[in-house]
Amino acid sequence: MERSFKSWKREVIRCIRCGACQNVCPVFSELQAESTVARGRVKLIRGVIDQELDLTEGFINKMSLCLMCKACVVNCPSGVNVDKLVEAARKEIVERKGLSPLKKLIFRLVLKNRWVFNTGMRTGQIFQGLIFRKGPNGLGMLPRMSLGIDKRRLLSPLALKPFKTIYPEVIKVPEPTMRVAFFTGCMINYIYTDTGQAVVNVLKRNGVEVVIPALQNCCGTPVRINGDYETAREMAKANIDVFLKEEVDTVVVACGTCGLSLKEEYTELLEDDPIYAEKAKKLGAKIKDFTELVVSLEGFENKMGHLPIKVTYHDPCHLVRGLKIKEQPRQIIRGIPGVSFEEMNKPDTCCGSGGSFSLYHYELSTKINDNKVQTISQTGAEVLATGCSACRMHIEDGLNRQGIGVQVMHTAQLLEMAYEAKELCGKAPLK
Repeated sequence: MERSFKSWKREVIRCIRCGACQNVCPVFSELQAESTVARGRVKLIRGVIDQELDLTEGFINKMSLCLMCKACVVNCPSGVNVDKLVEAARKEIVERKGLSPLKKLIFRLVLKNRWVFNTGMRTGQIFQGLIFRKGPNGLGMLPRMSLGIDKRRLLSPLALKPFKTIYPEVIKVPEPTMRVAFFTGCMINYIYTDTGQAVVNVLKRNGVEVVIPALQNCCGTPVRINGDYETAREMAKANIDVFLKEEVDTVVVACGTCGLSLKEEYTELLEDDPIYAEKAKKLGAKIKDFTELVVSLEGFENKMGHLPIKVTYHDPCHLVRGLKIKEQPRQIIRGIPGVSFEEMNKPDTCCGSGGSFSLYHYELSTKINDNKVQTISQTGAEVLATGCSACRMHIEDGLNRQGIGVQVMHTAQLLEMAYEAKELCGKAPLK
């Protein structure tokens, strides 16, 4: 799809201003302002394209007030790609106004360079106790000082070791049924290593050989959606080269945002590149979400033991509306013996994280999150399963603020627990 800003005029004129987007936009639900709903943003963007409006601070702010949750897109009767329009506007803003010094530092020095990123995160792990204090009941951590993060926000600490240092690059199994590469993403690699370990352990138990390429890097989504396409393209090319070198059947992801980036966004980013356009398509064809891969494995459900717990599930936006993964995680959860699955009201409503959105607009993101937390609480579930680490962290923050004791985990962790329960059951009692 053409990415130049002016070319989007044919997209904006498709908006019939019916207002269907008002019913599903989590931002509009809280702010009730026309400029913060899809049709309002489309009108603003059309004004800039037609040179009736300038890229004012007000316009820039309105473009930042989008979670990129795609709810308006899937509910638009005219099929307007509002998220792509907002992204194009952000790209135009960067090209005309430039990046802020902080974003330039993070995107072009840190995220793009593996060595700098790894060194920074390892240093952060050592000194995080100076910047953060322990959260309530010793869970998570709270900022001691602002530093651009609200002091009330509960964060998960950096892991003692990055995930990629825990395992060898190739995890072999006897007589493998298939060979996959694992795209870990940043949060699994540096924070939620328990999710990564669960992915590996479940796949191993199903006879899958797992390759974890050491040179993989951030998927580049934070860079792209903030308008820095030049850097995003460089990051995409680097990951494409890394993963296409591996002789694997599938590239498995455990994050909807990373998966959507690798499967579709790389292809769009590089469609005009004579070398990488086809490479991006080739990689995209190999991408599968963890749950999508697992349900395709013969006999995966036979290894489950009894888990007497009540579980509900949150659909991450980019997983359910981007990758169209909805039934697979539910098939896994419902298939676990002993699990009582309780569907929450509107499980695909955004939790308010939106990556950096919850940093820039914390007050607004907490209001959206509070709605999600209430629907979780109403299920009476002990465990919330999901397929996104960013959602996990944001929902944990909301649960903490409201004092609700629900454990949040990735679907892979829940399945790993079921497998472990079966193995424990099969062991002979101690004499």
